[in-house]
Amino acid sequence: DVTYGWWVGNSVVTNKSSRFIGSHVAHTGLICFAAGANTLWELARYNPDIPMGHQGMVSIPHLASIGIGFDPTGTVLDGTSIAFIGVFHLICSMVYAGAGLLHSLLFSEDTQNSSGLWADDRPEHRQASRYKLEWDNPDNQTFILGHHLIFFGVACIWFVEWARIHGIYDPAIGAVRQVEYNLNLTNIWNHQFDFLSIDSLEDVMGGHAFLAFVEITGGAFHIATKQTGEYTEFKGKNILSAEAVLSWSLAGIG
Repeated sequence: DVTYGWWVGNSVVTNKSSRFIGSHVAHTGLICFAAGANTLWELARYNPDIPMGHQGMVSIPHLASIGIGFDPTGTVLDGTSIAFIGVFHLICSMVYAGAGLLHSLLFSEDTQNSSGLWADDRPEHRQASRYKLEWDNPDNQTFILGHHLIFFGVACIWFVEWARIHGIYDPAIGAVRQVEYNLNLTNIWNHQFDFLSIDSLEDVMGGHAFLAFVEITGGAFHIATKQTGEYTEFKGKNILSAEAVLSWSLAGIG
């Protein structure tokens, strides 16, 4: 039963899991399109004689920070790699848009519905029903949360390995360099509340490596176990809200 007001996000797709997926995929497509289009827009107007911070740029400085688009000193522009990133995002946005349209217009509204193209009685789609959001089912919530935590952990591993193999920009020396992570648990514990004072990229990468371990371990725990503690009517919403806060925090720290 729908117990949320019309102003609550995603209330219109309650018991319509396929529509829920379609709306989120479409949202991802919009973000991807904006990232690609803005990257190409900034590239067309980039002036190497003016600092990027004075040109109001967002996308190109982020690429430069992970060693894409410029030489190791961050001065010589490589427009080809930046253009590739922008076009790749535009292509991905079209794929996301197509998936969103399929879930919104062609597939059945509910992944557990036995009618339509997305049918629970078709063996190849039976696993999809396990990811159907059920706000009053604590085991369903922890199952979905566990998978998302694993994805976040994999993203942290990707970031750590990118810094170790390819390199990222170090403002202390004004150049791109390879960074080996320093997995010092004492430093990680001591910097819980003053992480903004960290001045070592090795420690930053070590924190991400530790975070990857915690997220993947926690994700596997949530997938393999049942909900613990008292489950209230709105706990499912709170679980996913906490996950959203975590994802935004990771994006901001990254």
